[in-house]
Amino acid sequence: MPKALHDFTAQESVAPYIKAVAATGNAQDPCRAVHMTGTSDSVNLTVDDTVVAFWLIKGHTYSICATKSSSTDVVFLY
Repeated sequence: MPKALHDFTAQESVAPYIKAVAATGNAQDPCRAVHMTGTSDSVNLTVDDTVVAFWLIKGHTYSICATKSSSTDVVFLY
């Protein structure tokens, strides 16, 4: 079962992001947040094994624990 946002320890939750990985369109490790680098767009993110559509604005970081993105303009932050 993937790691959900509430599964991170308090120390992991308050620490700055230590790793950034570009979305590939395939399943990846659960992240702590996503950052939109491309043009603002509706992006399908897989959250807790459910595909959810989000409108992501360019240059913004969102506290979403996702494992997959329909856009390669999304960066997963760990």
